[in-house]
Amino acid sequence: MNFRITSNHLLLISFTLFVACSSKDVPSGFDCSKSTLALTSTLSNPTTCATANGSITPNPSGGDGPYQFALDAGAYASATAFNNLGAGSYVLKVKDKNGCEKTQNVTLTTPGSSVVISSVTPTNSSCGTSTGSIAINATGTGNLTYQLNSGTAVANSTFSNLAAGTYSIKVIDGAGCSASQGSIKVLTGTKYSTQIKTILETNCTGSSCHSNGGAAPYSVFSFSAVQSRAADIKARTASGNMPKGGTKLPQAQLDLIACWVDDGALDN
Repeated sequence: MNFRITSNHLLLISFTLFVACSSKDVPSGFDCSKSTLALTSTLSNPTTCATANGSITPNPSGGDGPYQFALDAGAYASATAFNNLGAGSYVLKVKDKNGCEKTQNVTLTTPGSSVVISSVTPTNSSCGTSTGSIAINATGTGNLTYQLNSGTAVANSTFSNLAAGTYSIKVIDGAGCSASQGSIKVLTGTKYSTQIKTILETNCTGSSCHSNGGAAPYSVFSFSAVQSRAADIKARTASGNMPKGGTKLPQAQLDLIACWVDDGALDN
C-alpha cells in the first residue's frame, strides 16, 4: 500500500508537534545565583540636619541591563538618582532585566545630628491580626521623639498594634535633627513546617496532583519546589484552581498560605 503525504498532512503533523511541545513543563527563569550583578553608590550628604538635600546615585555593574532601582519600600523605576533625602539609613536596590536583585545599605549623615539608632526590633503580628510592634533603641541630645512612616512624632519609642508589613521609622532629637531607617518588616510568623506543609500535603497529593510521581510538575513534599512556586501557589489556591479538581480551601487556610508567602516563603 502506498501512502502520499500532502500539505494537509504536514500541517497536521506540525500542529501536533506544537501542541506536544507547548504542553511540556519547560524550565523558565534565570538562575540569579550565577548573575554578575553588583551595586555600589555615590552619596551626597545633607548640608544640615534640617535640610533634605542629600542624594544617593546608584552605580550598578554586571548582570544584564537595563537596570531599575528602588529605595526602601518604594517601587522599582528607571531612576538615575534619589534626591531630596534627609539624614538616615536607606536600603538601595537594583534589579536587572532577568529579575535578579542586589541591595546595598547606605547611610546619609550630617555634622549636626546627635541621633544614633542602635537597634530596631520588630515583633511578629499573627496572620490576619494587628498585634505586631516595633521597638526603637536610640540616643541623642534633648528629648527624643519617634515617628512611624509619615505619622506624627511621639514620645513613645515602641509602636504597637501593627499589622504585618514594611515600615520606616525616624528618631528626632531636641534640636530637630533626625536619623531614620526603612525597610523594617513586621512578619506574621506563619510556619511552613507546622502549618503550610500540612495544608499542602493533606489537600494536594492525589494521584493526579502533586504527590511524588504524580502528574503535576512538582511535588509538595519538596520544600524547595514549593518555595520556588510560592507566589503561584498563593494565586492558584485563592482562585480555587488548586487543589486540582477539589474543593476550594477554607478561608482560614487560604489566609495562612497568603501570610506565609507574604512573609517571604521562609523555611521555618
